[in-house]
Amino acid sequence: MMTKYRLKVLVLVLIFSMLGGWFPGKARADLSIEDEKKMGDKFLHAALQQLKLVEDPEVVGYVNKVGQNVVAHLEVHTFPYDFYVVDSSDLNAFAAPAGHVFINRGLIEIMDDEGELAAILGHEIGHVQSRHIAQRIARAQKLSIASLGGLLAGILVGGQAGAAMMMGSQAGASSAMLNYSRQDEEEADRKGLRYLEAANYNGEDFVKIMRKMGQESWKAGGHAPTYLQTHPGVPERVAYLSSTVETRPKSSKATQKGGNNSDAFLLMQTKLYGGYENPAEASAKFREWMARAETKVMAYYGMGLLQRRQRMMQEAVDSFKNAINLRPDLVPILVDLGETYFEMGEFDKSDAVVSSALILEPDQPMALYTLGRTQLEQGKAEEASKNLARAARINDNLPGIHYYLGMAYGKLNQLAEAHYQFGIHYRREGSLKNAQFHFMEALRYADSPNRKEAIEKELQQLKGEIKEEQRQETKSR
Repeated sequence: MMTKYRLKVLVLVLIFSMLGGWFPGKARADLSIEDEKKMGDKFLHAALQQLKLVEDPEVVGYVNKVGQNVVAHLEVHTFPYDFYVVDSSDLNAFAAPAGHVFINRGLIEIMDDEGELAAILGHEIGHVQSRHIAQRIARAQKLSIASLGGLLAGILVGGQAGAAMMMGSQAGASSAMLNYSRQDEEEADRKGLRYLEAANYNGEDFVKIMRKMGQESWKAGGHAPTYLQTHPGVPERVAYLSSTVETRPKSSKATQKGGNNSDAFLLMQTKLYGGYENPAEASAKFREWMARAETKVMAYYGMGLLQRRQRMMQEAVDSFKNAINLRPDLVPILVDLGETYFEMGEFDKSDAVVSSALILEPDQPMALYTLGRTQLEQGKAEEASKNLARAARINDNLPGIHYYLGMAYGKLNQLAEAHYQFGIHYRREGSLKNAQFHFMEALRYADSPNRKEAIEKELQQLKGEIKEEQRQETKSR
């Protein structure tokens, strides 16, 4: 049975393929590269409105780093690649057209090391390089309006009844066109394995994660994970992957990546469990880790994250301190302790802890971000603006960074820059009218020709986005 999550994505794909005008002229399976890029842009815009993503910058940064390391070893670079972590416990990953790769946190949580993550990302990159999903979406354009109605009815009803409505309609039958064939899977596996090994990971990691997902279907009472429904033929794939890996020359153990639980991988996995997983399952995982010396630090760290999420703030502080006592060199734990003090309103303690983290790692963006927000609360607007601006230069995607920059510049009476930062913030939030207001105010206060020109360009692009949004709203009525 399709999950509600998969239904949403499928509906988006089919709606755009039928009504969004992705392709000039008639529908066809042999899309040009430019056609696929346009399709990818529209899919991404729709998907980001529907999917709940993990926004933790260290999680996203780590997954992107692993993915880009694999991408660097492609023979042909057709598309730029972007990697996203979806806040879903389903075991799934999928490649949207033109290099947008999504992986669920649930799939990352069952992995043992970085090599397994690189293997799944490599496989999805293989689908993109082979252009499998773009070709299948193009074929699915033959879906009728009546079938689209069945899809929409199914998503609106939801649950088992909605899934039954979809599966009983022509739409349900046609939607199977978007599942990969076994031939597609073998091609993506072989390419993915080649990319994986070129990036100096062990090919055995690919076999391990595929076996693991097969085992998960038994744990779930025989219901295959979503990934196995859309990526068929797992037993055969494990067999040929295993035999292929056995015949490959082994890389040096000294240079191979991902073969153990590195600090970076465990930190990322801990953040997923502590920040997003069901509390009961997260607690069970941390109890399991607490019993092993090599994962005890992460058990304390994860419990701190979970306790903070549950607003057990003093307990969170104690857990973070226990982790820091064991590993005072792990900057992310110091930053999260500082963030917890910030949320408790204990700004002097937050300042002290985060400043100590920056001594260890001067360009740590989350430390700079937390310090800047703390300094805003302490009335130190000048220092806050510098630290927030520095954080934004290192990682412009920190959640809320432009809002706080706007606050800092506003307190310094730098109104053009304050409104400009608020404009960026509201544009990213999808509040286009608010963004337009702030850009217009920024233009009013700007006092240099170059700055005015830059703001006018932003306004022109924004007006186009507002017009498109209004057109879509009119079309949907």
